[in-house]
Amino acid sequence: MTAAAIISWGALAILLYAYFGYPLLLALIGTVRRPRPIAAHDIRPTVTMVLAAWNEEAVIGEKIENTLAQEYPPGLLDLIVVSDGSTDKTDEIVRGYAERTGRVRLLHTRGREGKSVALNIGVPQARGEIVVLTDANAIFQPEAVARLVAPFADSRVGAVSGQLRYRGAEGIGEGEGVYWKYEQAVKRAESRLHSLLGANGSIYAIRRELFRPVHPRDVNDFRIPYQALLEGQAVVLEPEAVSFEHTAGSLGSEYRRKVRIMARAIPMMLALLLPTLVRGRLLVLWQLLSHKLLREVQGVFFLFALAGAAWGITRGDLSLTVFLGAQAALYLLGIIGWVVPPRARVRPLRLAAHFDMIALASAAALWLWLTGGVRATWTPARPAGAP
Repeated sequence: MTAAAIISWGALAILLYAYFGYPLLLALIGTVRRPRPIAAHDIRPTVTMVLAAWNEEAVIGEKIENTLAQEYPPGLLDLIVVSDGSTDKTDEIVRGYAERTGRVRLLHTRGREGKSVALNIGVPQARGEIVVLTDANAIFQPEAVARLVAPFADSRVGAVSGQLRYRGAEGIGEGEGVYWKYEQAVKRAESRLHSLLGANGSIYAIRRELFRPVHPRDVNDFRIPYQALLEGQAVVLEPEAVSFEHTAGSLGSEYRRKVRIMARAIPMMLALLLPTLVRGRLLVLWQLLSHKLLREVQGVFFLFALAGAAWGITRGDLSLTVFLGAQAALYLLGIIGWVVPPRARVRPLRLAAHFDMIALASAAALWLWLTGGVRATWTPARPAGAP
């Protein structure tokens, strides 16, 4: 086999493993290794919800109303909003609820410092035994908090992730919706087998004593649950605890969001490899490499597959010529799906565009990290017409 073939087919094999081989292995191992089920019960611990907000005047009122309306004893549930240097009416709105209800508190960062810094400020101020972390634009089903805390009846559980469902999963958002359903299926398999690695940022909970401050550039919904996992606790999925969000609304805004998250995730995950190995968490290490790290750097393997196939053409390799043509067709479909008007995007174009966007975002994120362009702050993505 030529060097071009090794590069191209090797890159393809890694991509196929990350997307299909790993989930299949999870399923196979799950049929053999059956750990004791999590004992979830209807419990009512004290709960504090904590969220970071930057210029969220359009949604913060609805979020607070949604929190106060949860089917949970009012005396056991409160909310902390950490304003991350908001310059709109966010603080004014939150302050009004704080004065009227006594169940809402407003805290501040020193300026615009990012979500992780805001959580480092808010969580230590929580009164609840369980801290629920969420986003300003995430709307919970009425029983979501009660469902989310139920697995904590089992002392082995340190963190619980709820399930995010997208609203507006049509048009360009449909690609994200399909990808998210795939991700949720993988997470359910991980949860049944052993443990999740991270959580859905719009709805997850952790025992307050297990919270550890995170670096400003860390991806908090991965780093916070993962720390509990390293300390010997399980991180489980509770699919009946549901939160709703709108999709980003355009492929461009979703691309920018993924670049930002991936650029922060890559160095964080690399830094976690050695601590995970040292603690002997080999199953967790396999999950970290297979599900997370390979996905974050997948853009590199797409480039290798493309470069190897192009090199193979110069060597007269027919199989690589066909492979290059298949790649070109996929990328062309994605480009068409990106640039044509929304109403003209048939389902295959939408899915190809989203797939290509993820690969491109991965390559851009790696470049951003290597060139030192990673930032801790964020700009919430809002779809057109969403609150």
